Amino acid sequence: MSTPVPSVRRETPFGKEQMRDLPWVKVIPYDYVAEFPINGNVGNVAQDVINVSAEGVFVAVSIGYGFEEDRIEQVKLVSFNEGNVTLGSFPADALIEGIRLNPRYEAVALSGGALNTSLSSEIVSNMFQRIKPPSNFGFLMSIVDSATGRELQNKPIHSVATLGGANGRRPFKALSQPMVFMPRSTIRIQVEESTSGVKGRLFITLQGYKVLGVAGNLEEAVRRLVEMDPLKKIPVYDYSTGNYSTLGAAMERHVPTTGVVPFDYVATLELKGRAGNIEEDEIPINVDGGYVALAIGYSLDPRDTRVEIETSQVTVPLGSVSLTSIKPAEALLDGIRIDPAKLQLAFQQGVLATVPDSTAKRMFQRLNLATDVRFLYSIVDAGTGRELQSQAVHNIAGLGIANGDRPFRALAKPMMFLPRSSVRVQVRELAGRGRLQIVFQGYKMLG
Repeated sequence: MSTPVPSVRRETPFGKEQMRDLPWVKVIPYDYVAEFPINGNVGNVAQDVINVSAEGVFVAVSIGYGFEEDRIEQVKLVSFNEGNVTLGSFPADALIEGIRLNPRYEAVALSGGALNTSLSSEIVSNMFQRIKPPSNFGFLMSIVDSATGRELQNKPIHSVATLGGANGRRPFKALSQPMVFMPRSTIRIQVEESTSGVKGRLFITLQGYKVLGVAGNLEEAVRRLVEMDPLKKIPVYDYSTGNYSTLGAAMERHVPTTGVVPFDYVATLELKGRAGNIEEDEIPINVDGGYVALAIGYSLDPRDTRVEIETSQVTVPLGSVSLTSIKPAEALLDGIRIDPAKLQLAFQQGVLATVPDSTAKRMFQRLNLATDVRFLYSIVDAGTGRELQSQAVHNIAGLGIANGDRPFRALAKPMMFLPRSSVRVQVRELAGRGRLQIVFQGYKMLG
C-alpha cells in the first residue's frame, strides 16, 4: 500500500498557498477596457462586453474611468471684414471659454508663422472653433459577471459615489476583494446617462493582473489559487503616498539589498497637437539582470505657453485688435481665452473694453494646459510580445490626471522585463501639444 504524498506549500503568484498539481504560472499586470458612446440623452442606456482571453485567468483589483467629451463647436463670427478678423468678431462668451483655429485649416491659415489675411470670407467664417469648458459629467453603472450570473451591486450606482470624479483627481477605486474572471468568460458593463446635453466617449478600465498557464486546468483548481486569507486582502490606504495596498503587503518588511537599485525608465513622445496622430517610443532594458516595474507616472511639458497682443498704442481697444496681432500665431492652434483673473478688466457693460497697453499684452492665456492633455496609450513587452491591455487605454482612465494631483498608478502585480528586451509605448493623440513623458517606476536587478 502506497504512502500518501503530503501536500506541499509552495510560493505562487498569489503568495504561499496550498497547491496541488498546478503548473508554474506567470503573472502580468493587465487592463481590460470597455468603451461607451455618450449621446447626451438622460436615461439612454449603453453597454459593452469584455471578453476574457483564453490564455489565462484575469483578476480585477481596481476600477478607473475617463470621459473624452466633445468640447469643440463651430463658432459663428458676429461680424468681420474680409482679411481682418478682430477680437470683436467673436461672441463674448466664446472669448471667455476659449477659441481656436480649426486644425483642418492650419495649412492655409498659417503662412510663414503668421496668420494669412488673403483668405476668402467663406473660409474665414468656418475656420474658427469654440472650446467649451469640461462639463460636470456623471452616469449610473452596473457590472455583471456573465460567467456566474452575479451582479456586483444591488442597483445601478452613480459614478461619483463609487468611482469619484471624471477629472482624474482621485485614487482608483480599489475593490474590497479581488474578483476572479475565468478564461473565456465575459464581463458585461452597463451605463445609463444622467447628464443632459453632454456628448463624447466614456472609458471604463478594469485594472488587475492576468495569470497565464492555468487555462487548461479544472476551474475548481484554478479558483483555489485565490483562496487566500481574506484579512490579508483588505485594501489599506497609505496617506503618505495616496496609494492603496493590501493588508498583507502593508505588513511585509522591506529588507534592503545591494543587488537591487531603484530605477526609472522613461518613454518620451512629442505630441504634435493633431487628433489621431500616433507617436511611439521603445525603451531598451538593461542587460545586467532585468527590470521590475511597480508603478507608472506621466506628465506633459507644454513648453511654449506664452501669448500676447503686439501693439504700439498707449491704450488698446480690445474689440478692434486684429488676430494678426496675437503672437505667436501658433497659439491660435492651441486655443486662447481671456485670463479669468482679468475678466473684469476685459469687459465694460458687456462689450470689450479699452485697456492700457501693458494690460492688453497679458490679457489672454493659452489653452495648451497639462491638465487638458488627452491620449490613448498601449504598452507592449517586446521581449515576450505580450500587450498589457485589451485595447488602447484612455490616459485619465488608466493613469489619472496629468498635472500630478493624484497618486501614481501602482501596477496590481510587478511587471518583470527580461534583460536585453524592450518596452514599446504607443500613443494616439486626442488633445494637447508638447513633450509627453511616461515613466516606469521600479527597480533594476543587478547581476
